Amino acid sequence: MTLPGIYFVYGLCVMFYFMMAWFFLRKNSALLSRLVAALMIVVGIQCLKDLFFMHPGQQETDYQWMVMTSTDMVTVPLYAFILIELCRPGTLRVKTMVMHEVPFVLFPVLYLITHNELFYYADVIWAAVYGLGYAVWTVIAIPKYHSMLKQRFSYEENINLNWLRTILISLFAILSLWILDCLVADLDIEAVYLLGSLTIWMFICFFIYKHESVIDELSEMPSDQDRKSYDEKNADELFVRIQHLFEEDKIFLNSHLKLSDVANMTNSNRTYVSRFFNNSRGKTFFEFVNEYRVRHAMKLLETTSERIEIIAEQSGFNSRQSFHRIFSKMAGCTPEKFRVGNNRL
Repeated sequence: MTLPGIYFVYGLCVMFYFMMAWFFLRKNSALLSRLVAALMIVVGIQCLKDLFFMHPGQQETDYQWMVMTSTDMVTVPLYAFILIELCRPGTLRVKTMVMHEVPFVLFPVLYLITHNELFYYADVIWAAVYGLGYAVWTVIAIPKYHSMLKQRFSYEENINLNWLRTILISLFAILSLWILDCLVADLDIEAVYLLGSLTIWMFICFFIYKHESVIDELSEMPSDQDRKSYDEKNADELFVRIQHLFEEDKIFLNSHLKLSDVANMTNSNRTYVSRFFNNSRGKTFFEFVNEYRVRHAMKLLETTSERIEIIAEQSGFNSRQSFHRIFSKMAGCTPEKFRVGNNRL
């Protein structure tokens, strides 16, 4: 990689990161958007810094190279903060973020003061362990997050994190390149690392930008009702109200129906309604609502000749893909096969 070539790559990165920061700052004031914007700004500044101060041909023990690289590592916790806010929305606190950043500030400062390379390599090793640890934590946290969603939401579009699993695999490769880039001052490795990171961040930013906030729905709001004991009498009364909403009002046709909507309609609260579905009905809110949607779709498939995507929309599904997946799981066959076998026209 020639010097003009590496400068071109850095220029692409600078434009992309600052553009993403602008997009996320404009999106909303949610913590996730602010964290992504902050990371994009910091990474963009780091790229600008490298454009002006990086010189090719230096040895791997070069003091300037190591100072630049070690200061770049302050961004590592920002990646973790984004993962935490995605998988455990609303749990991050300022104190937690400060404590996470302390080692990534301390090691570069010690290296600057002492010129002892042990502090630099300790910083690299800690960053690698920290990054791998949160990657593993995310893999474990995603199923738990999805389980919480099914207690509160009747849909998955723009709130699930299935895409993050694929991204994490790529991040392992980028992390390896980053570690190699930290240890070897080579422009070719630097270019591969920069371009690889840029490509992955294009996908990450796309999915995060589409991601809907779930903090309000997942957060608990303690009240006197939340503390009320759960008994069969209360459950039966609640079931009557919920059954009317689904059988008569057909609220399941609302493609963005949430547990809080049902709680408001029944003059109850989210915690109690969620407990009702789990304890009395033996199923999640997601399963309960989508069973109604699938039964409604079955009637339309039997009695109309509407296209599948129209039936999906009329049955309360956000997309044909989710309709096809949920229908196949609950009915044991695809909508197309069900229509062929049950069409009454």
